[in-house]
Amino acid sequence: MFHRLIARLMIICMFCSFASNGASRLFGDSVDPLPAELRNFNGMLLGRLVTKDVERGSFVLQVDAVPRVWRNSRAAKPGSAVGRTVEVHGVFGKFLDVLVVTRKGETLEFECKHDGERLVFPGEMLRKAAPYDPEDFPVLPEEFRGFSGVITATIVKKDPETLEMIVEVNAVKQSGEGNQAQDPKSIEGKKMMLAGFWHRKEQYHALKIGDRIEVGTRHISRQSNHLNVEQSLRKLVTEGDGERMDRREARMSSESVEKTLSGFRGMLVGTLVEKDVERGTFSIKVEAVPRVWKNNQATQPKQYIGKEVQASGVQGRQLDVLVVARKGDTLEFGAFDEGGNTMRVVEVLRKTAPVKPGDYPELPTEARGIKGLLRGTVVVKDETMMELIIKVSEVVEQFPANQAKDPQKLVGKNIMLVGFWNRKDLYHGLKDGDVIQFGVEHPQRLSDHLNVIESVKKLERN
Repeated sequence: MFHRLIARLMIICMFCSFASNGASRLFGDSVDPLPAELRNFNGMLLGRLVTKDVERGSFVLQVDAVPRVWRNSRAAKPGSAVGRTVEVHGVFGKFLDVLVVTRKGETLEFECKHDGERLVFPGEMLRKAAPYDPEDFPVLPEEFRGFSGVITATIVKKDPETLEMIVEVNAVKQSGEGNQAQDPKSIEGKKMMLAGFWHRKEQYHALKIGDRIEVGTRHISRQSNHLNVEQSLRKLVTEGDGERMDRREARMSSESVEKTLSGFRGMLVGTLVEKDVERGTFSIKVEAVPRVWKNNQATQPKQYIGKEVQASGVQGRQLDVLVVARKGDTLEFGAFDEGGNTMRVVEVLRKTAPVKPGDYPELPTEARGIKGLLRGTVVVKDETMMELIIKVSEVVEQFPANQAKDPQKLVGKNIMLVGFWNRKDLYHGLKDGDVIQFGVEHPQRLSDHLNVIESVKKLERN
């Protein structure tokens, strides 16, 4: 009896010990205690996978680098994560697919924050990455932190998925308003990470390794080693550029390029016909044009449907998608027509489900140009693209800038709603069947997607 009592007490003690240590004990003693300097961290981590629990959406990795620290991070010393073995919780949705295919020892890069109790994955990006190389994560000189101004630099490396680049700084041309760097010229001859190209995508993708640029930059997050593009960005002309531009203009005017499709910018979805992984090329038969971007120049983008399109420029981690894709699989990718015989792959390349009727709802002509407040029910969520398909039940209000002839044509129809990148917490809290009220605008008349612009609120079902 006495021995049984002792055994029960030991079990209770073990349980209490587990509870007091929280979920970090899930993977045993392999997890290091988080240093106080890492509390309230918000940014990106990169490291090697130690172990994972896909069912719980958790994993443990050894941190090799802190690629970025967000502006709203409150950690006293983000770099204290490097070299530690940490546990991360909250992996959800399609991001679990990344966790499934990642093996022990492989490298992950992901967004991460400390929620007051533990490290969690808040969404947006989780990807397999190349093994850590210090050259990919240059450290800024302390005297340069807080810099604001214009530099000239040479592009050393590009990451089309994150829209980042590593540049070698040739010269600091001038310091700008708000500059706080003690010695701006301490960066000359050194490499640094340049980010913030989301509103300059076309310029970013037009640049290549070896190009020299002049760019206005700002070091917003003093604890991070990346700078943001803040002002103008232009390529510095070198000998031979004029000749290359002439050749490109000749290709653009070639009779082989259909005028209605020339200059397309957007997303294409189609069935894989063939691929060449070594060259980073593939071709698809287009089945849908889900998005047309605002800077698109093609006058009839939907004429791509049914055509076979050649794509090139697959590189880096996008090659992983091409490697595992088989003929007949469905691919979705960002496509950029530069006047040649192939589309350049930009931003996104992913396998997706075969196209079915209703997957890409078409806006009624009379509703194009709408700007107003709608109400509807969530039908489908796409966690990777942060899109929603919503069945509209009511046009609550038309805003003064509305240009749609008859917004009521949307009632009873499905629409694609995008633009949740600044509303991630709200987006991830929604589920199929939820009733929501939301503001929309339709800046690109040729596209079938609407952008969310006003506060989105979840409504109680009747």
